[in-house]
Amino acid sequence: MADVSRRNFVTVGAVLASAASTIGLGMQQAHAAGGGHGFMAASSAGPDGDDGPGPHKKKTPGLQGICALCEVTGGGEKVYGIAVEYDVAIDPASLTPDTYATAVFPAATGFFPGMPDEPDKNHTTATARSRAVAAIYTNAGPALRPDGKSVPGRYVIAEFHHDPDLSLPTTDSDRVSLKQNRAVRTTAGAVYAASTTVWTNADRRGNRVAIRGVDAWEQNHWWWDDTRSTWLEYSIYLPKSFLAEGGENRAYPLILAVTHSGTSPDGTCAQTLTEQCIASIWSLPEVQDRRECVVITPRYERTTMNDYWEHTSDVENTYRLVESLLGNTWNFGNPNLADRCDKVLKIDPKRVYCTGWSMGAMTSLWLMARHPQTFAAGLIIAGQQRPSDLLPLASQKVLIITGSKDDKATPWNEKCVPVWEKAGAKVVRPKQYLDPTMIFPVESQQKLTDQINGYLSANANITFLTFESVDHMGSARKFFHINAARDWLLDQVKA
Repeated sequence: MADVSRRNFVTVGAVLASAASTIGLGMQQAHAAGGGHGFMAASSAGPDGDDGPGPHKKKTPGLQGICALCEVTGGGEKVYGIAVEYDVAIDPASLTPDTYATAVFPAATGFFPGMPDEPDKNHTTATARSRAVAAIYTNAGPALRPDGKSVPGRYVIAEFHHDPDLSLPTTDSDRVSLKQNRAVRTTAGAVYAASTTVWTNADRRGNRVAIRGVDAWEQNHWWWDDTRSTWLEYSIYLPKSFLAEGGENRAYPLILAVTHSGTSPDGTCAQTLTEQCIASIWSLPEVQDRRECVVITPRYERTTMNDYWEHTSDVENTYRLVESLLGNTWNFGNPNLADRCDKVLKIDPKRVYCTGWSMGAMTSLWLMARHPQTFAAGLIIAGQQRPSDLLPLASQKVLIITGSKDDKATPWNEKCVPVWEKAGAKVVRPKQYLDPTMIFPVESQQKLTDQINGYLSANANITFLTFESVDHMGSARKFFHINAARDWLLDQVKA
């Protein structure tokens, strides 16, 4: 996609959303129960039309409702399973892979994650497509378990196959359906018989969805400056230890993750977290378990940085948001949640980072150039700026990653290299392109990690890597999954 502009993407990929056969359960009346609502989910409605704030009282023994279990990847939000909620704990010995007939409704025709002017993926008239159950087990809540093993609980998890290539664009909406084909047994010995009822997770207000690593974010926060009559909407991820007792006494690293123009101007806070993994990958439990950090991502109402090197006031407003957090006065956590209300968040000024893709990478470069005293390092994915504007990066720590088929980011950064070197920077720019097939599966990146760490060990302040045969759009889908790049960013500490 060499002719794709950062500010005016061409809509592509409709065939991806409508391909494959339309086998499945069909669009029948939804039977959903309340409780356990996920990210951006609405309260559920039962067969009798009862809705409103949940959870609702259980009507009868047996199946209460279902919830789509999703994860955000480089290819967008994908459905990885269905949580089936019962009124009491279920005996896992009574479950088999064919206990349920499960299906996922495909995304609306024309939907492609991360593109502007895309249709709502859930506005689909297609028939649900059958999806095989790869693992089935019980859990105490509506969530996948990494080990796939049962623990006592009233939720049955019907987990689907995960494609190891996380860059493949999703074709899923977040609407699912399910039919119980075989009897299940409770831990007390009661038997819930098979049924012809088809359940979905949809009702009049939305779909019941749980998104791993995303549900914990607080959306729709506002930074504002009354003296300039300006404001900026953003979402924030607060680390688990901050929410624990005494967490306000710790100082945390801060990642500013700026998304792309595909989420501006018509995007929502939810889309900045689910259209791509630019921000949400940093909040995955396994990532936070290794390196706890605060993450913020702005939602812009317009494109902030265009291909003429022009930018809006939102760029500086983004810095003002970072500056306000560095003031250690942020105490705007959800006032209805006791673990965060009135807590003051502390940020470690030596560990502030920025990252982004496309427009987000261009914004990150500009912020680092204008405020070199603030950021410990930047991870720049497929972004570029005018070389003369980026002289201050010569003394900063930057890892730039592009694709060889990106005809803007790669050549513009090439032009920056001699400018940085003349200004005193040590730049590592390998002639050899990296192999993108080494990125997936992410559990098998050792060869890639060794290669990247070899370049990073040269102790240059700027490292510029390029992957073979990856275009601009592909860079967003692939490069944030590079473990060595994310680890490097959080290893940096400002003197």
